[in-house]
Amino acid sequence: MAKKETASQTAPLLPMLKTVEQMSKVSGIGENKLRELMDSGELEYIQNGNRRLIADAAIWDWYERAKTAVNPPAKQGG
Repeated sequence: MAKKETASQTAPLLPMLKTVEQMSKVSGIGENKLRELMDSGELEYIQNGNRRLIADAAIWDWYERAKTAVNPPAKQGG
């Protein structure tokens, strides 16, 4: 009988907390911008020795606060 593969066996495990370099690759936000956001207190992080670790939720939280709402286009004609 063949073994059944579960989702946990086939999907790669990603770390819950990411370094600035890792988060930059995942999010598309530059490393320097991430560091600026952390320095200004706009982005939450955890200090682990010399490294600052960022959670995915921190990026989404910052995004929700920083995003600009889209205005629907005005109707033309009458």
